[in-house]
Amino acid sequence: MSKKVSIIIPCYNNGKFVSEAIESALNQTYKDIEIVIVNDGSTDNSSEVIKEYADKNKNILFFDNEENHGVVYARNMAIEACRGEYILPLDSDDIIENTYVEKAVEILDKNPDISIVYCETLDFNDGIKRFYPPFDELKFRYQNMIFVTAMYRKSDWVEVGGYKEYMKNGYEDWEFWISLIEMGKKPYRIQEGLFRVRNVSGSRNDKAFNNYHDILLKTIINNHRDFYLENDDFVKNSFSYLRLKNRFERRKRKFLTAVSILSVILLLSLGFNIYWACGG
Repeated sequence: MSKKVSIIIPCYNNGKFVSEAIESALNQTYKDIEIVIVNDGSTDNSSEVIKEYADKNKNILFFDNEENHGVVYARNMAIEACRGEYILPLDSDDIIENTYVEKAVEILDKNPDISIVYCETLDFNDGIKRFYPPFDELKFRYQNMIFVTAMYRKSDWVEVGGYKEYMKNGYEDWEFWISLIEMGKKPYRIQEGLFRVRNVSGSRNDKAFNNYHDILLKTIINNHRDFYLENDDFVKNSFSYLRLKNRFERRKRKFLTAVSILSVILLLSLGFNIYWACGG
């Protein structure tokens, strides 16, 4: 008996893209699928676009929030309501290739020790594979190597308490994977490009990296201290990084002090030259 898969699509002001995400979910070769979509208080035509699909497809469950609560809330809301044993989140501006669900389900079905299944990524427009480093548990502490559109068991989502609201500014997927991996859950990457991510300037991911990276990483470390501190290489690398950072800051302060002193000397020299040029 096949296991039901719930494809989870939160949407906020993505009316021009969400139909492509929905179409890619509907066109999967694996048929025991439900699609749970949350319009999270969009102010564009997202609700109308989604409702049109929901009216025509019985396997689409549609929630239409009047207010925007954020992607963490919307994704958790959809997963809470879904009936699938396996979960595949999908952002409303990305798409999945039509065999992704089938191939990911096969991995989870045959390998109970594997809990996260993802794949290689393709450029949205030209279909060329994008470089994504293979999973490395040490490097994973510094850098997320698993994108949000990876399949996992709903029971694992329940066990770790879902996506955390304290990550509402970004990296909630990274924190979620860490929650699973520190409990011994294993990831697996399909060596095939089955996911297309749309790169949009000013996206939520861009804002998270550019505006909140240090704060979000600190939040992750504070909430997973054992996961980070149990790794000797991470601890040693962290101390080396701090030493280098402190050394850089000391040199930076010395340089700025020297520049300030030089600037004062130049200004005084310029002032004296102007004074004497004007007849003293």
